[in-house]
Amino acid sequence: MRFRGYTAIFAAFLSLFALAWPLALWEAFIGDPFYDSVFSRSLSSLPVSKAGRLMPVSSAAADSLKSMGGKSATKLDGRKISATKWLWLLDAAREKMAEQPAFRTDNKDLQKLLGVSSRSYSYADFVKHYDEIYAAASSGERTPYARACGDAVSAALSYVALAGTFGIDLPFAGGSAASMAAWKKAVGEAMAEYDASRKEKRNPDEGKLAAAADYLSKLRSADELERQYPNSIVRAIPTPKGFATPTQVVLNRDLDWEAEGGAAAFAKAYAELLDSVSSGFKSGDYSAARAKLGTLDALLRKNADIDFFKIGFENFINRLDLFFGGFILYVLGGLFLALGAAFSSRREAFWLAAKILLAFAAGAQCAAILARMYIQMRPPVTNMYSSVVFTGALASLVSLVFFARGRGATFGFSCAVIGGLSILVAMNLPYSGDTMGMMRAVLNSNFWLTMHVVTIMMGYCGVFLAGSAAAMRLVANAFDRGDFGEATGLAAKNVYAILCFAMLFSFLGTMLGGIWADMSWGRFWGWDPKENGALMLVLWCAAAIHAKALRLVSDRAFLAFAVFGNVVAAWAWFGVNLMGLGLHSYGFMEGGWKWFFAFVAANILILPLSLLKYRGGAPLKPGADGEKNCAFDEKNT
Repeated sequence: MRFRGYTAIFAAFLSLFALAWPLALWEAFIGDPFYDSVFSRSLSSLPVSKAGRLMPVSSAAADSLKSMGGKSATKLDGRKISATKWLWLLDAAREKMAEQPAFRTDNKDLQKLLGVSSRSYSYADFVKHYDEIYAAASSGERTPYARACGDAVSAALSYVALAGTFGIDLPFAGGSAASMAAWKKAVGEAMAEYDASRKEKRNPDEGKLAAAADYLSKLRSADELERQYPNSIVRAIPTPKGFATPTQVVLNRDLDWEAEGGAAAFAKAYAELLDSVSSGFKSGDYSAARAKLGTLDALLRKNADIDFFKIGFENFINRLDLFFGGFILYVLGGLFLALGAAFSSRREAFWLAAKILLAFAAGAQCAAILARMYIQMRPPVTNMYSSVVFTGALASLVSLVFFARGRGATFGFSCAVIGGLSILVAMNLPYSGDTMGMMRAVLNSNFWLTMHVVTIMMGYCGVFLAGSAAAMRLVANAFDRGDFGEATGLAAKNVYAILCFAMLFSFLGTMLGGIWADMSWGRFWGWDPKENGALMLVLWCAAAIHAKALRLVSDRAFLAFAVFGNVVAAWAWFGVNLMGLGLHSYGFMEGGWKWFFAFVAANILILPLSLLKYRGGAPLKPGADGEKNCAFDEKNT
């Protein structure tokens, strides 16, 4: 009894530690307080806009870095730095950052051309081989190498555009603030010369216009690049018409340079902060930069209409990383479940600890989803990433309830496996933009996202939960040295109830999707691949439920039905996106076929376990495994 209590306390403290350590680790050892702190004023908490969404710098920087290198952190001279520091130093230390490996390619031929031995390469590596890479990218070929070169060109141009996030850099000006002053002076002199030439009825002196013309050419080139990649750039300057880049601000003909709290004032404050960051990076003394940050923060809070609480909350959630903490707890929960299965004398204590760990894991995953909903002010499912974590969280919660109510340890293992895999899959989805981004067009509707998308995701949740629990039971039967008939019958009963839940929500979600389609573009059903997949899932659930209800199959065969339901659901959910066809292909994942078929193969390999019928190592007679007789049981044939 004492061991059980100590184990429970240990599990609770372990859970809290696992959830807090990513934040504590960054704050204490890895992160730079000036750039990354969430407990004091830092560069990471400044508000910016990217792809139409207001967010802290930490989110925009991580989104940008992931799109180039696949990770939300990188290295500077071999030391790990945050995405926030990386983005600021793109402006503040351009030559230094050009040498750092921030890009990634999996193509071996491109790696060979770049002369790198790993997947990572730097902007300087790209520039050295620009001609060859651009030639391959523009060749029109559809080879993997040509596509990789095209991706490299796009990533490099996005990189260049991002280097103007916080300030402009004009030739020979000597810093961002000096560049703004030089541009203002050149424009003033040019306008004065034009006015004088008009009054004096003469041609303007080209020499007095040269500086403005040179600056204008450079700024227009930067503006054109930003227009080519509108969803890649980060807009930091608040204006009456929304956020803008420094280049867009200074090119505005109606810009009031003297207005207090106007776009020019924000741009100047950012330019001065950027220059201070550059000086601080070189000297290691950020005291001047901290003062400039305080000035900018006060200016923003006084004059910009921004929800700073939500910006700070998102910055905190980014660093806390509840999904990663939940993943660690799912793994630990599965480990304690395995210990309980291996050591029967301590099983009760180990499984109590597992329940605590899994409860914290599911709670962390749900809390992260709720945080995303608050930040977006949207339903829980808005894109492929959110659909995976939502489905995994719901399935984990349901399986945890079954496990806590004594329905069998298979549901505990299901909770650990489904929850952990959902986070792992979401973290490794090929990156295509902000994970809090939205599906577009008619999908951009809170009501229908809730009614259709969330409903059908609940159906997927039920199918995967039923399939996982069935798979766990069949695998457990292979290691069970006793009579597993009663456990199999109980598992079949629980799986049947879950499949009924899945059938209900899959059918409702599919029908609501048809109504949505009819209201949106005038047709209820179009045999789109995604629609066909949803129909397949409904029909499979119906077939399995009727086979069990009419006693056409044994409990073990019914569990096999449920396991194969994983394959059907995976096809309806991911397979269509892998095809890249149809109106619903909103999450195409290049290179995902191998993982899809690996999942299919793993489930198919479990199916033969439904034929096992043993007790204590000795084969049983047909139909004697404790299951209820069915119409096609060997005993009745």
